[in-house]
Amino acid sequence: MNKILTLALIFNIAANSTAFSKIVCTMTFNSSDEKNVFQKTLTPLGYQILELVPDNKDPQWLQKSCAQMQTANQNCDSLLISGHFGGLFFGSEKSTTLSLSEMMTAKNQHNCPAIFEKPKSVFLMGCNTLSGKTPDHRSVDDYLRVLVGDGFPLDLAENVAAARYLSYGQSMSDQMLSIFNTADFIAGFESTGPLGSAAAPLLTKAFNQTTSADKIKNVISKEALKSAFASTNLRLVEPAKIADKQILLRQALSNDAVAATTAWQNLLNSQNTISYFDFIIENQNNSTLENVLKKSATLQNQLMASFKSIYDKSVGLAAIQRKINFFLFDHDLMDENIYLKRQSQIANQILSTPLDYVKADQICQLFQTEENKNLIHEISSNSILAITKSSYAQFIFGCADIHDETHPPKTNAYQCLKNQTTYDWACLTENETDLDITSCKLAHSRNSDSENADDMLWFCYSKMLDHKKLNSAQCLELTHSFNLLGNRIKMNWNCQNRL
Repeated sequence: MNKILTLALIFNIAANSTAFSKIVCTMTFNSSDEKNVFQKTLTPLGYQILELVPDNKDPQWLQKSCAQMQTANQNCDSLLISGHFGGLFFGSEKSTTLSLSEMMTAKNQHNCPAIFEKPKSVFLMGCNTLSGKTPDHRSVDDYLRVLVGDGFPLDLAENVAAARYLSYGQSMSDQMLSIFNTADFIAGFESTGPLGSAAAPLLTKAFNQTTSADKIKNVISKEALKSAFASTNLRLVEPAKIADKQILLRQALSNDAVAATTAWQNLLNSQNTISYFDFIIENQNNSTLENVLKKSATLQNQLMASFKSIYDKSVGLAAIQRKINFFLFDHDLMDENIYLKRQSQIANQILSTPLDYVKADQICQLFQTEENKNLIHEISSNSILAITKSSYAQFIFGCADIHDETHPPKTNAYQCLKNQTTYDWACLTENETDLDITSCKLAHSRNSDSENADDMLWFCYSKMLDHKKLNSAQCLELTHSFNLLGNRIKMNWNCQNRL
């Protein structure tokens, strides 16, 4: 009889949305397999499943989701994020992405509590979402190749690979724990994780081993979850039981001048500089940091020693080394001559072996972040020759802000755009057999709608590919022109696999 009464109570709760109403927010970047399991299992019990990622490519989707939740006075009781993960969530079909940096910013600015502060259970269904620095079956080079193969621009791939495998900076796990520090538990993977199609039956098994009462209270049994995923790299953590490593970082960004000064002084000691390298680099323009460094030669020397250690460990990771050089130069800890010499050493090392698509991208990133544009004049004559002889010469020199303005394209598309005889889209579509990169970039630059502008580049890619008028250098140039990172990742993959 007691069992019958219990079941009746559960069904009454499920049927009465005013008595029981919880929201599972989902962010689906790839397959919806995991989301479908949550929906099938929990909606009969009264849960609402709320998808936050739109079908369009709106780059402001996260901010809009946060605002909509606030307007509706809704909070996520649980959060399910599913997709490929490599420092950001992404998918093979969608162009929408969500990076750790975006999540951390939303958390630190407290402008999205409904999503990043209210959930009591968080499910991060992607590889390495809760990884530490512990080595697994892959090396940093292996992981770098995986990310580049997925379409990641090399500079982004280098930073993600370093966060996963090198002994400086915060791990993925540290960052996720900071973002979801108010959750009762977080489930994710400390290395590779199963694809959605493989994870779905394991989730079903875990839900089947969870009582209805436990589903209503906690969504899922932690023990059932660990048991069902025992053969995977699942990791389950409880933030409340782990020391909060982010207090120092929050103090450094606070409006309390005394607390911020003390925090930055602590961050600039040797061990903290190693541990929070990424945070220091990302906040290098912080006024309190600038003041603290200017006033203490001791802290300057400690910082330079720590950065030298990181620099030496990052041989071959140009994105990280160039950031260190620029930080030291920007804070007057390195003069311009030494700065340019070190940057040119990075470029010469890249160019010491034949240029390919990935290295051309790497060199472009180096030139584009070189604000005074003098680097091109500092690299060796052999390096200049290597660029000049390569098929990427025009693209790379363009990255260094050296353009050949004397020979504009003679295509109909370019003349149409130049004379503005009709709409820009019409100039492209009516001349699809006669498209060129300059015309495509010009049309893109004049389109204020980020999504629509990127669609122009997709159109150019498709038609130039169809008519066999697209080479790797041109494809890379198109890639660099995209507004949305997700589009850039997809185009990178296409350029490396479909030409």
